[in-house]
Amino acid sequence: MHPPSLGTSTRLASLVMLVALAGCNGDDGSSSPTTSDSGVSTATTTGSSTGETTLEISTSTGSSTGTSTSESDSDITDSSSGTSTATTTATTTGTTTGTTTGTTTGTTTGGLCLDDLPNPPGDQAVLAQEYVGTYFPYDLGSVPKEGGGMLPRLGGLVISPEDPDVMLVIGPSEVADAELHQIGIERGPCGHIIGFVGTASKVLTAPYLDLMSNGPKGIVFISHYPTKKLSQHLPGTMELVDTIDLSPLAQNHSPGGLNFVPPGYADAGMLRLMGFPTDHVDPGGWYRSTITYNKDHYTIGPLEKTADITNGPGGFAYIPAGSPLFPDQRIMVTEWLSNPRSVASYAVDDEGDPIPETRKLFFESFVKPWGSYFEPETGDYMFLQWEAQPDHIFIVQGFVPPPPIPG
Repeated sequence: MHPPSLGTSTRLASLVMLVALAGCNGDDGSSSPTTSDSGVSTATTTGSSTGETTLEISTSTGSSTGTSTSESDSDITDSSSGTSTATTTATTTGTTTGTTTGTTTGTTTGGLCLDDLPNPPGDQAVLAQEYVGTYFPYDLGSVPKEGGGMLPRLGGLVISPEDPDVMLVIGPSEVADAELHQIGIERGPCGHIIGFVGTASKVLTAPYLDLMSNGPKGIVFISHYPTKKLSQHLPGTMELVDTIDLSPLAQNHSPGGLNFVPPGYADAGMLRLMGFPTDHVDPGGWYRSTITYNKDHYTIGPLEKTADITNGPGGFAYIPAGSPLFPDQRIMVTEWLSNPRSVASYAVDDEGDPIPETRKLFFESFVKPWGSYFEPETGDYMFLQWEAQPDHIFIVQGFVPPPPIPG
């Protein structure tokens, strides 16, 4: 059964109830050449990098206590406020452009402002019943490509550290000539992303680009699947500033999701990686590492595996602290090998690492999920499809904005 499409009035009522409850209950609630647009062919390690670096790896724990993995399939081949006690409603309207079209309405209630869009996700993404009425998913659509058509095989996406109205997105991903693109985005009256502006233009080409994350000092980190590499990119440039070899990852793992521990933890600002099982049989692995700034990029320390994560984990992101119905810090993970495919959250320990037995569904089913990202301006949860033909980007409103990345 799919959650009903909620209108503005229903959302308003739900949010008023949420504020009232909060007042009663308190705060708990293969290396190959890369080519830039200039046509210059470079080695996999480009920019100021002096050569590929191979990392060491250690394993502290590897027992799996989470949900068992279902039989894998073969879709991946060779190739992530304040609260007011009074209730105030203000409505403005605007018109969306780009792939998502129609009229959007900004509704403010209880300190939370939502942009109401006409494209619910339908059976592509079914929200767990517990979160219906608190979180509001919608389908942003496919990414229009310069020259016509849509970007295929979407990988990671992030908002540009230089411009909150520009999105960086990979497509196609996990191929020898993978591409990083940028595209303008339109925001509604409440600041949420409601459509695209223009078409996606290519920034660079590099082998097997996959998922991305915003990192410290405006650097974007990019994983390469299945070649076990990790790159860094400075927005505004047309090449990768550094690429390293992660071959010490477990034999059947290649990095997919990657992110950074949020403030409030002893390891705040340090790197975390999710290793996807390339054989589609073994559980995924959670890896941790330190990072040290070095002129224009970060040096990555030795990797340590600390947990097995089942269900084919892809992209992951730390849920912004203070978001409704998430009283404790958790991560959100897209699951490629669960049956049905889904999106789940995990509680984390005092070092920001997931606790496998705390898995809890956020989307009961989702068609081919991969990337996972909380955008910095509004906290909207953005996730996308891989090989859905065409791939779509989906957004969930209702989260609070994430804190700045330490470092």
